[in-house]
Parts: sequence; structure tokens; C-alpha cells
Amino acid sequence: MRVFVTGATGWIGSAVVKDLLLSGYEVVGLTTTSEGARKLQALGAKARVGRLHEHDLLREAAAESDGVIHTAFIHGLSNMSLPTRLRLFAGALNGGVVASFLRILKETEKGAIGALGAGLEGSARPLVVASGVLSLPQGRVSTERDDHVLTIPNRSFSEAAALDFVRRGVRSTVVRLAPTVHGAGEHGFVARIIALARKKGVSPYIGDGANRWPAVHVSDAARLFRLALEKGEAGAKFHGVDEAGVPLRDIASLIATRLKIPVVGIPASKAARHFGVIAPFIGFDNPASSEWTRDTLGWRPEQAQLLADMEAHYFESTSLRAAPRPIGEANSGTVS
Repeated sequence: MRVFVTGATGWIGSAVVKDLLLSGYEVVGLTTTSEGARKLQALGAKARVGRLHEHDLLREAAAESDGVIHTAFIHGLSNMSLPTRLRLFAGALNGGVVASFLRILKETEKGAIGALGAGLEGSARPLVVASGVLSLPQGRVSTERDDHVLTIPNRSFSEAAALDFVRRGVRSTVVRLAPTVHGAGEHGFVARIIALARKKGVSPYIGDGANRWPAVHVSDAARLFRLALEKGEAGAKFHGVDEAGVPLRDIASLIATRLKIPVVGIPASKAARHFGVIAPFIGFDNPASSEWTRDTLGWRPEQAQLLADMEAHYFESTSLRAAPRPIGEANSGTVS
């Protein structure tokens, strides 16, 4: 079975590629560079070099495949091509940078999923699209039946674009990832929080620190994508969540202990002073369940949970070098 994977050299995508190869699949990965193509070929995969706005390429690659896993996503400026950056700054004159970014992100994602779905249309072949649990209802444990809160940045457009193809003969499913997809080398929220604590000499949590963050190991997340590809029923939404919610206070306390710095509670009004652009996300109380996903697909997370994984890998200097990706969900790998 040949599977086309977008974002194939990204954090999530590369783990998906490795899991598929180990499971005996033929893999074709989308990457933006010749260096990325060499990395994929070294693993035993084939490579297509291109970006998400190249719809003919995506449609052709999907049509040639037995299934598609879409993990690519634009998380920031560094993930944009030069023409896309120019569109961003031109659009900023009509509504601001954030509004322009979100508009381009939505347009790019919907266009890419539309091209991938068109390549599979009428075939009953699977299309698995990455999303996230981060913008599901706050303050309670969310389930696979919940919809996104549309007043905060969310991935509802990814899900809608994918599931629209169910009526067009595609076995579309969605994998919603925890905001923390952890593992050695991760460079998302947790690595950024550690880097900020190291730089500023203090490890804060917001309020009483009881707000909860779902988490999953990257290898377990990759296996979930494969199971959704193999067994997911059309229209299903799955949750890539191992731990339903890790209190922010526990994360901050571990960081303080390992870096030998104070741990403190700060009011939400001062969060941006320490956390910068990721402050709104840090304060979310966003627990999420994966009970239905486990029962439906037989998915059982097997890797270390977040705090143990942080102890093992997150305080080595090499894990703190990468820049943050403040907008969007988990770091899935990006092309534009």
C-alpha cells in the first residue's frame, strides 16, 4: 500500500513516515527542499518536493496513492514561502498582520485539502487530516464529539475541508492532536517554556496553575495516524491524547527543580510579560479524553508520559535550540 504523507520531514510527519515504513508501507513524502528529499530517501521513502499551494502536484500525488495522511501546516513565518510572506504583509495593510496570517493559513489549508481530496474522490480511499484539541471547550474534559470554540484560533476549517469529502466518496477522518506532542527533540510549547524559564531565571504558572494540558508522545501519535488510515470510518474524529490533562503547575515545578530556579504563580494579566505570544495558550484549561478513540481503533499509548519524558530529554541543550511555533496546534511539520 502506497501512502502519501505531507509535512513528511516535520515533527509529526517524520514520525508518521517512520511508523508506516516499519509497518511495511510504501511511503511518498512531501517536503519543501532537496535536503528533505534526501532525508526521506535515506529512511527508505520516496519524496516529492513541493508546497501546499501547488495543487496539481498534491492532486496527482494523492491520485497515485492508496491513502493520504496530511500533517503539514503553516505555524509561522519561517514555514512560509517568499510569495506567501509577501501576500501576508500586503494583506496586513487591510486588517493587520494577525488577521492576514489567519486568512492565508485558512486559504492554504483548505486549498491543499481540497486538492488532496480531489485526487481521492470517488475511490473510498482514506484521507487522514491533522487537527488539534487545543480550541475545544475549556474547563471540562472534551471528547471526540465536541466542536471547536470558534472565538479562539482553531482548526475547524481543516476538519470541515476534510470531512466535506465524505459525501464525495473519500474515507476522510480527522486526528486531533494534544497541544503537547512530546519526545526527544520536540521544539513546541514545552521546549519554549523551558527556554524562557532558563533565560528569565524563573518558572511561572498562571493563577493557581491548576489549568490542564493534554499530552501524547510523538511515537504514539504517529501510530494513531496509521490506525486511522487503516481502520477509521468515514467522518470520524479521533483524539491523539494519552494524558487527559497535566496541570501547568506540575510542568512549571519540574522545570524549576531541574533548572534550580524559583517556581511562582503569576496573574493572567502578567502572563504575556513572561510568555510573550504564547501566553494565551499557556493559560488554557483544555483537558481532553481519548476513550472513544481507544475503544474504536484499539489504540493504546505505550511511550513515556510527559513529565517522565521531560526528565529524560528536555533539559539537554540540543532540545532548546529551535524557535517556537506560537500559532496552531501541535508541531506537525509545515510547507506553504
